[in-house]
Formats: sequence, C-alpha cells, structure tokens
Amino acid sequence: MSNGTFIGIGRNPDGVDLPLGLGMRLAQEPRAMETFGALDEAQRNRVVDYIQAAVTGGDAKDRIETAVCSLRDGHLPA
Repeated sequence: MSNGTFIGIGRNPDGVDLPLGLGMRLAQEPRAMETFGALDEAQRNRVVDYIQAAVTGGDAKDRIETAVCSLRDGHLPA
C-alpha cells in the first residue's frame, strides 16, 4: 500500500478512489482532511459510497459539502 492519497479517476490498486470533487474540497478544509486521513479503510469507503450514491451532479455537490462539514466537525456524514 502506498503512503499517498489517491485523488482522481481510474482504478486505485491501494483501495478506495477518492472522488475528485471530494479531494478538492478536503484540500480547502485542513481539519476535514486530517479527519478523513485518520479514518480506517471501511470508514473512508462509507464516505465515498455516501457521495457516489448521488443521483445528480447537484446531489453529489451537496453530499460532498455535507461530508466535508461532518469531517471538519470530527464525525462521519449521516
């Protein structure tokens, strides 16, 4: 497993692919990024699954914002 976080598109051989929009928002919220980085693989998968369950682009943006705010506050999105 690599030490870096995979951000972007394509298949990440080391685990979950971080959606580009989420990676961009996490870069703007250091506390959220720190919380996300401290999650175990199952928890990171839950966050990504929550975002990827969006039906529309607007829904995905809203879910990314909810996830980042939740992570910034120290918990997983509902």
